[in-house]
Amino acid sequence: MTATVWLTLAATLLLSHYLRERRLVRRFAVGATRGERNPGRAALALAAVIHERIPRGKDHAFLGLEVPALLGATPGAVLRRGGCCSGLSRLYVLALRALGIRATQVTLYHESGLGRHALVEVSLGTDRWIVDPTYGFHYVDADGKPLGLDALRSGVLPHFRPFVEGGNEGYPLNNYYAFDYRRSKTANWTMTLGRRLTYPTLRLLTAGGIDTVRQPGFLEWPQLVVASGIIAALICIWV
Repeated sequence: MTATVWLTLAATLLLSHYLRERRLVRRFAVGATRGERNPGRAALALAAVIHERIPRGKDHAFLGLEVPALLGATPGAVLRRGGCCSGLSRLYVLALRALGIRATQVTLYHESGLGRHALVEVSLGTDRWIVDPTYGFHYVDADGKPLGLDALRSGVLPHFRPFVEGGNEGYPLNNYYAFDYRRSKTANWTMTLGRRLTYPTLRLLTAGGIDTVRQPGFLEWPQLVVASGIIAALICIWV
């Protein structure tokens, strides 16, 4: 078989896998929210189910490729085997999007400047909420109003409201969680050498806008990322 045939077959299998997992994620999202029509309550109910039922552990890299900045675990793999904060946040983002609720991952940065923890910003009309499905709470200000990324970056001190009574009301009290919330961004730019080298240029070209660019849901599907690369290679071959 020629390289073109192999690449076409690989792209087809990846897209088929994506479609199966998309259906799986939608079923999970609908079941977790039990028909809740209010977007805010649905978002918190979904986060509570992920927090309580999905095991914590290492993300299982898609195709066994340890390229976390590009791939990570598929949402189906997180559903079946659990994951770390980035995997749980990925599942949450895609489950929300299956319900028609826009969301994107956010990275908290340590005081040292390193990206340290993944969570999610949920868009509800004109409001934006920071939700942490890993630790089981969402962010509010001193008056109890939900906080979004922009407010966090502006220096508003977050407080934590648990999803369920008696839940976590903050992060563990150790240095790992010494976050500088004003450095929060929509991506972890310290994860790999490539990202660390690319970030200064992108920040300069966008006048800092790269820090708050909400990533499209497409990038949360490893199958689509890999399939897109293969399709691009096929186009180059055909042209």
